[in-house]
Amino acid sequence: MVPLSRKVFAIALLAVSGGLLWYSIATYKLSGQNRLGDISARFFPEARILNGHSRYLAHDLPGAAESYRQAIFAGPSFVDAWIGLARTQIADGQLDAARKTLNIISPTLASISTWKWQELLFAYDLQDEPSFEKCYNYILSYLPHRTTDASLLASKFWGGWGEVAPHVFSYNRPVLLSALMDRQQVDAAVALFEVMENEGSLREENDQLRLCDFLISNNRLKEAKAAWRLWRKKDSPLIDDGRFERGPLNRAFGWRFKIDPDVLVERGTGSPCRGNSCLHIHFKGSGNLNCDFASQIIPVKPETSYLLRYMQKSSGITTDRGVFLSVNGYKEGFPNIASEPALGDSPWKEEKVEFETPAGCEAIVLHVQRNESLKLDNKISGDYWLDSVELMEK
Repeated sequence: MVPLSRKVFAIALLAVSGGLLWYSIATYKLSGQNRLGDISARFFPEARILNGHSRYLAHDLPGAAESYRQAIFAGPSFVDAWIGLARTQIADGQLDAARKTLNIISPTLASISTWKWQELLFAYDLQDEPSFEKCYNYILSYLPHRTTDASLLASKFWGGWGEVAPHVFSYNRPVLLSALMDRQQVDAAVALFEVMENEGSLREENDQLRLCDFLISNNRLKEAKAAWRLWRKKDSPLIDDGRFERGPLNRAFGWRFKIDPDVLVERGTGSPCRGNSCLHIHFKGSGNLNCDFASQIIPVKPETSYLLRYMQKSSGITTDRGVFLSVNGYKEGFPNIASEPALGDSPWKEEKVEFETPAGCEAIVLHVQRNESLKLDNKISGDYWLDSVELMEK
């Protein structure tokens, strides 16, 4: 004899199975081929929503609208049904009806991110500027994965990238600035930076450095200098971190170190000339190197005389080609001026290089480099140290 508990359990399983079967029928994407009809769909608004989606994709706009209305009647809280109805009305050219539909649910959508992108698209289609501006700023604040697409849509909505900034709230301007740099919109980024500089809203150091690097790469050196001053926060030497007290920035007007399997370029603390650290370059004897090991773009004044002064030391530098410093103009025509190379073993010694910048020169590049050797014994090994690098007007 089967225990009563097993009978009850079996009946319960059958009831659950029947419910799941009914639900699957009810939520079937009704397309007219469902011969079972849609009687149970009245109890499941989701089925009507799915039916509306199916008809919308089949370009049956009146049928889709009717399905969405039935879903709303059965479950007014289903936002997907309202969204689907508004989308169908827009596609069918019923713009006034779509506005009325969206006005009904706008209080519900106001603080919910799930449908904010769709709401932005509706505002774009309806040319509803207040709603578009509100949704766009919401996306900039809370939906970083949508920022790029939303900004591109905003540039089309307002007629160009340069027209977007006036519609962006002040606390969202750093996000817009990042989007402008991503899209290589140099003029719009410069205009926005000027606004942010005046109001003091570009406060994050990483944003300041990224903007500076972006402006340098696009040859907007005067604006890059302004961004650099924000990061430096005070009047500082022309050469950044001439005593190598921190690691390389690898961007903007900071030191950039090379990564190469044949050489180690590092901030060393073993034997500085002054202070606690210096630049150390270790050659592994495995390559005939012809490159920059470290470099820095330096903001300067046009038609000005400068003195470059630094301390250097070498130990066991092989081959006939050693390490030297050189200066040339950034982007502008400027003759390359180089120091004498460090060879063999040499104690700490001060070196000087004098030069004058030509007209229009807003920046120079300082290189720590080596030229390749043309001899058979050309794989360089040994160590080189650099410290106390200074640049001053004469």
